[in-house]
Amino acid sequence: MLFEQILLKMIDRLNGERTISAPFHLLRGKKSGQTIQDVKSYGLTDTFSIFPKLSQKKYNHIVEKMIQDQLLEIDQNNIPSLTEKGIHFKDKLEPLAINGWLYRGNERVFFQRLSLLVQTLSQVKAKSMNFIPVQKDEKIQRWIRNFMLKVPYKSPEYAQKVYEELESCLNQAHLTETHRQLIVFRLSGFKVTGLTWQQLSFDVKFEPIDVQLLFIEGLHQMLNEICSKNTYPILYSLAEGVQANNPLTESASKTAQLYTAGNSLQAISSIRHLKQSTIEDHFVEMAMNGVWINWLTFFPNENIDDLKQEIQTTSSRKLSVLKEQFPQLSFFQLRLLLASRGEKNDK
Repeated sequence: MLFEQILLKMIDRLNGERTISAPFHLLRGKKSGQTIQDVKSYGLTDTFSIFPKLSQKKYNHIVEKMIQDQLLEIDQNNIPSLTEKGIHFKDKLEPLAINGWLYRGNERVFFQRLSLLVQTLSQVKAKSMNFIPVQKDEKIQRWIRNFMLKVPYKSPEYAQKVYEELESCLNQAHLTETHRQLIVFRLSGFKVTGLTWQQLSFDVKFEPIDVQLLFIEGLHQMLNEICSKNTYPILYSLAEGVQANNPLTESASKTAQLYTAGNSLQAISSIRHLKQSTIEDHFVEMAMNGVWINWLTFFPNENIDDLKQEIQTTSSRKLSVLKEQFPQLSFFQLRLLLASRGEKNDK
């Protein structure tokens, strides 16, 4: 299974310093300070938030199967490690063209918009407007309604243009025939219903969760093509807001704005009515993404350049281990230092 190989790769990169729960939170895109820091520190930007709806039950089932298949082991502290068989299986994985940190699950929003637009245009062409929308999400329905108010959706020429853009994108993006099949067969139209994951799984001979993974890879490749060229005006409109142009999470961005305006960490905590530990998470995220912070504020009695150099030479990212090496520093200070070296490990 591709998913099992992805999971083994993540566990391998976490280097025995995180529990088996850590990959689950990364795959779901949890916005906690620890998970966000792990994304960059362990070089896991590709897999962040690629399965935002993955259930704990499904994840546990896969992990149990991997243990039974002797691909991984979990010790008494819930720390996973790869067996020799697991290492061999992981190394067979071909690199996947995914960028979870850039899209953060929003590739699904793009496809929901696209599928509802395609369905609507198909119904318009058939002069049959009494249909059940393929997308139940009211936000998606509202977005498409507003979008269609601005375009000549009743014109056959407009529908043809959507078709041409979609066909061109599917041919120009770096997609395999399987990618194209998965994307096209998920679309619905007049008297045509998109296939389920289970149906697609039967057709392409992959496990359902691997079908979803390939589907995500295909959407990422499509979006890379759409957003890098000026030849897909309609599809580009559907991709509005899909890429995370701001590296910070929404909450961290608000903290960064208050900090830039001259507020201290403690003041921001009071203004936002959030725990100081939460604001500290935001500062770690800021440091990790290269957002300016005044290091002297947090290290008034330390030579920050020397500290950064020392932290670069440490092999562990585990706070309890680092605390033994740097007893004079708080856990928050250690996390800031780790964040400052995170980009160097993101390979």
